[in-house]
Parts: sequence; C-alpha cells; structure tokens
Amino acid sequence: MLERKTGKIVHIDFGDCFEVAMHRDKFPEKVPFRLTRMLTHAMETYEISMQVLRDNKESLMAVLEAFVYDPLINWRWMQADVEVRQGQGQNIYQRTSGSPADLAWVAARPQGVALPLRANENNIFNAGGETGVQKVRNKHALLVYNRVQHKLTGHDFNEGIALSVEDQVDKLIQQAMSLENLCQCFAGWCVFW
Repeated sequence: MLERKTGKIVHIDFGDCFEVAMHRDKFPEKVPFRLTRMLTHAMETYEISMQVLRDNKESLMAVLEAFVYDPLINWRWMQADVEVRQGQGQNIYQRTSGSPADLAWVAARPQGVALPLRANENNIFNAGGETGVQKVRNKHALLVYNRVQHKLTGHDFNEGIALSVEDQVDKLIQQAMSLENLCQCFAGWCVFW
C-alpha cells in the first residue's frame, strides 16, 4: 500500500510473495497483483519502477538469491510435502490464515510440523551431502529465482520474446483486470467493488 501524501510504502504482505498465492490449494489467485480501483491512478509510476528494477537487476538478483535460499523462510514452501510424509494429511494453510499470529501459533506448537522441518533445514553441518529436504528447498529456490529473473528481463509472458517495459506493464495490468482471472479470486477480497 502507498501512503497518499509521502508516497511511502505502508504495508507489504510477504506472505504471498514469489507467486505463492497462485499455487495455493484453496482459492489460488490468477492475478499478478491486486489492482483495485483506488490504485489505478497510482499505476503511472509502474513503468518507471519497472525500468529502475531492470536497470539494477544484478543487485536485486544478488539480494534475492540470499533471500530465497534462506532456510528460515523456506519451510513454508514445503509444508504440504512434510505433512504428507508425517501423515498429518491436512495442509497447514487449511488450518491457518497465514497471519503473523497464526504463523506464530504454528511455530510454537510442541508437536508442530514447522519445528522439525526447521531443524532439518538449519542443519548446515550435515556431512552426508544434500538431504531430500535440502534438494526440494533448492529446487523451489531456483524456480523462484528464475521466475524473478524472467520478469526483470521482460520474459515473464513469453520466454522467446523480451517485452519492452511499456508492453510488460500493459500486459500485467491487463492480467490484473481480466475478468477470467478476477472471477477465481477469494470472494472475501470483493473484487467486484
């Protein structure tokens, strides 16, 4: 969200970053971002922002690489796989909303899934090479890294053709306003407003 007078970022929900919302079991979002009617006027700066991101993509990708390979955040990507292996069956996202309070509840559970997985991921002294958890984590990290790299080079819609900044922004806005994409969103978001 943008603060109207200063233009500063007020809130960013990192719970759905790296297109996590597009791959949820329940109510996956098809829109690249939530474009409300209140934000349509703010989109003038989108082309400038995209150009700045493209101009500084090497620095951004260096920071992103450390971020996506961070073992403290990757446990969320593999939550469903671990629960199936442990026989719990129900996905953690069916029990929690993803809010900080719910995530704290998951982390504090004495028999919880997050604690054993974190312990396995943080075992950097494993002399036996990559474990299955580490391989899955690295696979997801590489997918996220490559997806962001495609976006920064204009290849996010078609890997063969690099779009100009203007064309890429237009395509993103078209997807965000597409009725086919909006009709699949969670009804509580009230996309019809």
